[in-house]
Amino acid sequence: MLVVISDLHFEEEISYTIPAGDGYDQVRFTRNLPAKAFARFISDLAAEAIRNKARRLDLVYAGDIFEITRTPLWWEGDEMLAKPYLPANQAGTATEARVRHILDAIAAPGSTVNDVLSIFQRLGRGFYVDIPEMYEKEFPVPVYLHYLPGNHDRHANATPAIRRKVRQLLGMPDSPAPFPNVIPFQAERTLVRHGHEYDYINFNQDLREEKTIPMHLPNADYMAAPLGDFVALQFAARMGPLFRAYHSDEHIRRDPLLRRVYLRILEFDDLRPQSAVLNFMLNIPDPRFTRRDIWSKALEPVAKILLDELHDHPFLLYWLDRLDKKWQLDTVDIIQGVLKLQPWSLLGVPLGVLQEASDQALSSIRENNPVAALAARESVIQTGEMLYVVAGHTHRPDVALLKCDQHGERYYVDTGTWRNRVLATPDFTGFGRQKSLTYVTIYGPDEDQGFPPQPGKISSVDYWSGLTQRWP
Repeated sequence: MLVVISDLHFEEEISYTIPAGDGYDQVRFTRNLPAKAFARFISDLAAEAIRNKARRLDLVYAGDIFEITRTPLWWEGDEMLAKPYLPANQAGTATEARVRHILDAIAAPGSTVNDVLSIFQRLGRGFYVDIPEMYEKEFPVPVYLHYLPGNHDRHANATPAIRRKVRQLLGMPDSPAPFPNVIPFQAERTLVRHGHEYDYINFNQDLREEKTIPMHLPNADYMAAPLGDFVALQFAARMGPLFRAYHSDEHIRRDPLLRRVYLRILEFDDLRPQSAVLNFMLNIPDPRFTRRDIWSKALEPVAKILLDELHDHPFLLYWLDRLDKKWQLDTVDIIQGVLKLQPWSLLGVPLGVLQEASDQALSSIRENNPVAALAARESVIQTGEMLYVVAGHTHRPDVALLKCDQHGERYYVDTGTWRNRVLATPDFTGFGRQKSLTYVTIYGPDEDQGFPPQPGKISSVDYWSGLTQRWP
């Protein structure tokens, strides 16, 4: 019984919280799902293991379990305390100390994440809390826990000390050994990846032109920092602290416009598609706030500071040069030109130009699934060695048929996410919120055989994905 979950994105929330004061409530956004969601999940797995005569439970945490990249804890004031853009396996003592500090903050005593990790640690010892009976029981089959890092927890593989810390948090046996980048399960004929390998912005290698993707890609590409790290750290994680520094906590607490905009800054990482971020920031459903006011009073001054910080950042310039198509004018050339000329210093940041760029990006969204197209190129899918490629990263739960031939049907299964999701209306001007839960269970040939048992069974799959507005 193989179970895969991914993209839990456990993160610390205290550094984003503006404390209460002057008669005003604190300003806080909660992203982590509550422990009872995971307790119910584990209890359901125990029932399924009994019902389907499972031999064992292999639970895979398939990457982006810990939000190590997108956090302001990499800074103290305006000073970055370590070097997050070095390859993870070149992390020095400062980076190791910073990653351990971030993990400690994520799993702080009394936090929601600490409660969730206690559930995982109990499972690692072979026990769970039965629901609805609400008492601890031994898990009905032997339990084996696996973990592979994603792009947001790339640093989990940086040093032996960090790896031991991650294993302790997840309830895995102690070991300094490196985590795998991909895990094949032969009995279930399943290949598990995180899925960032299919995303050239968040992986060091661009696989879009490859005809065949080998199971094992170079470890150096997993260790290297992708452009997505820069976006997550220098933009997504940096925007909130800069907003607070410019407007002040006191002003944000008492000003309804600033309060709403600050919460959207904290929330936009949950938005899909990410290209709708400008619309998300500007379309606040309150008649008191116009788009122009939101931009000019709240966002533009902070955007100018952010552009001043990153316009000549060596890591950004390196990646833009890598992505630039030297033989033709493209979007990268425009970005490079704007960063070099710094027009915002004299002219500000024109909202009309930004909106036009955003509209063009949104109009280019297609209904096809490029991730599934890449998964179909996996060598183990082409040969029929594996029947399933299970991966996450996109936060978009999905099942897609990859091939159907003499080797049988082969599928790509996207494990979605366990976190808040911000959904957009078709015109990208309205936004709603749901909590998302997704997992896949794959049974081996000697499990889930039905009644009467079916001869010649290979493997079988259950896929569960849903949204809820419960668990405030």
